Amino acid sequence: MIILMVMDSTVKRVKIFNNSAQADEAFKEKSIRVLRIGDKKVCLAKVNDEFFAFDALCPHQRHPLKESTINAFQEVICPLHSYRFNLKTGAEAHHLCKPMNTFPVEISEAGLFIKLY
Repeated sequence: MIILMVMDSTVKRVKIFNNSAQADEAFKEKSIRVLRIGDKKVCLAKVNDEFFAFDALCPHQRHPLKESTINAFQEVICPLHSYRFNLKTGAEAHHLCKPMNTFPVEISEAGLFIKLY
């Protein structure tokens, strides 16, 4: 688990990496890592050289999504009941439960940031 405390209060975003090369080195394809941002846990995943941030727990029964897999359709699959959540929208594929919360990821020359609400 990575513990982070760098917050840009003007736009409510958290800097995770200093640049994209650093982020690429830290993540293998379809890997999921848990970040602790203050008292909140967020998952960060890399798929097709794109990063996605989402709640650390499944909205169905609060199972840790760190243990999930990611399929070819950019869905994170909870291992508890195989619910599939879209990494971009958070929607469950068959609308069996409420959507998972997702957070925008921004990559710029200044680094990789997660925008929190």
